[in-house]
Amino acid sequence: MIERIITIHRNTTGGMRMVRLARILVPVDGSGASDEAVQFAAALADCTGASIDILHVSYFDSNTDAEEVSWLPDSVAGPIGPEAHAILERAGKLLPEIAVHEVYHRTGSPAETILAFARERHSDMIVVGSRRMDALHAALLGSVSSAVLEEAECPVTVVKENPHR
Repeated sequence: MIERIITIHRNTTGGMRMVRLARILVPVDGSGASDEAVQFAAALADCTGASIDILHVSYFDSNTDAEEVSWLPDSVAGPIGPEAHAILERAGKLLPEIAVHEVYHRTGSPAETILAFARERHSDMIVVGSRRMDALHAALLGSVSSAVLEEAECPVTVVKENPHR
């Protein structure tokens, strides 16, 4: 269990500064890696008193894009409709009662949507799960966690999926 965490990042003036950790964003996709990211964020929130925003991003809106996604596998198109709700509900159940959290669903490119949401909600940190992708998924999607890590304006923690669970 994490007893105390202090997050530090480099200041452009050359010094170091402590980052206030009040709001943690955890993007979820229903994978084991995102489950582990939720659990890590919960432990971090327990130590710091931060609140947690859980965000699920679907590529398409089931109400307007149903024909466009019919040919894509769910793992590429992203869950839509009730499946997105189930992913958010599952992530919420992973959080202990002490973790203050809110759940959100957005439609769009996952990395871009996560980054925009983090700016909108003034997230102090993003905790994202990372898992191995096969060649098809990597070519179509790229790595969401890599894009978030490169472009985020706040610290990012990448939690790797434990293959032994």
